[in-house]
Amino acid sequence: MQYSYKYIILGGGMAGANAAMEIRKYDRKGTLLIVTQETDKPYYRPPLSKEFWTEPDYPKETIYYNISDDESIDILTGTTVKQINADQQTIEIESGEIYQYEKLLYSLGGAPKWIDGLESERVLALRNLKDYRNLRKLAKPGSKVIIVGGGWVGAELAAGLKLNDMGVTLVFPNEVLNEKRLPRMLAKEFQQRFVDIGVSLINNTYANSYSVADDQVSLTLEKGAVLKADILVLGIGLKPNVELAEAAGLEVGNGVIANKYLQTSNKHIYAAGDVLNYPDVIIGRNRFEHAEQAEYSGKVAGRNMTGAEEVYNHGAPLSYTNVLDISIEGVGEMSRNRDDAIIEEVAGGYIVYYLFKGKPSGILTYNVKVDMDKAREILVNPPKKLDELTRMLKPI
Repeated sequence: MQYSYKYIILGGGMAGANAAMEIRKYDRKGTLLIVTQETDKPYYRPPLSKEFWTEPDYPKETIYYNISDDESIDILTGTTVKQINADQQTIEIESGEIYQYEKLLYSLGGAPKWIDGLESERVLALRNLKDYRNLRKLAKPGSKVIIVGGGWVGAELAAGLKLNDMGVTLVFPNEVLNEKRLPRMLAKEFQQRFVDIGVSLINNTYANSYSVADDQVSLTLEKGAVLKADILVLGIGLKPNVELAEAAGLEVGNGVIANKYLQTSNKHIYAAGDVLNYPDVIIGRNRFEHAEQAEYSGKVAGRNMTGAEEVYNHGAPLSYTNVLDISIEGVGEMSRNRDDAIIEEVAGGYIVYYLFKGKPSGILTYNVKVDMDKAREILVNPPKKLDELTRMLKPI
């Protein structure tokens, strides 16, 4: 059987949800379908590693977007797309049904990177509500949990589980936790907070493989050491889901390649979210895995699908974390392979100006709030003299 829609959105994540809501603002009548592999209706994801563990009374139902309450938006949950036929402007789902579109949004996100080991409910990556429910079912006071990966999500979850009276071991490849984003002095302070609450840290190593027997997970590290726990959580990165796009003839390369309007190499197909590779107006072509990026790119893609020709100019998307009373926000390029960095102490916190080739490439705040849109403006129009940077952002 074949169906027809004006708009089809592949992926029910934050990008797809924001695109759908934006389409409805500009086109009230055009038929609209969201296709998602998840069994849940679209929802806001950051609380899965944050508030769900640190705020017992957090209203979990508030994470859901209201789009499914709008009867003019159809949602196929628990559905996998088999292929995209770009020439015919159709998609085929696993059951064999065909759906035709005028405009398609490709927002299929990414799949978590994995290590060798057989599938087990005791080994997971915290990517969706299904993962959260599984972890919540297994993770009880007294449980032993190994988390591999020291990024924001890994650190947030390590703190949250420890605060829920679990034994937590955090395995990461760097000498100091999060030193890829933070200057060494701040990385050490950040790491010490985890030591203070009793998180066991294993640095300078990678995880090779795991096995599960008698409800116990054994994790083998690269140098042969073996760790044992009740649960293993992997937070070692994301691989963008480009397979369907590539098979459909779209240009791919570290994501799905799109232009400044978020239009792919096929004029009828747009991209947004974690899978999007686009020309950022501040730091150049890139792909980001940030909540703000998903929201903003979804909105612009949605508007452009209705006929707008809006340049995606929300450059250097925000990344952030709130963990153990530490608040960190950043825009731009913040990896530690910069030429240098200027660190300004202000209002009990710090502002870090990362430099590349003598110009600011990223700005990060540590326990201080500033106007991040102003920070973006600095990246676009930096001062001629670097010593002027420390007078440009004021705490709010």
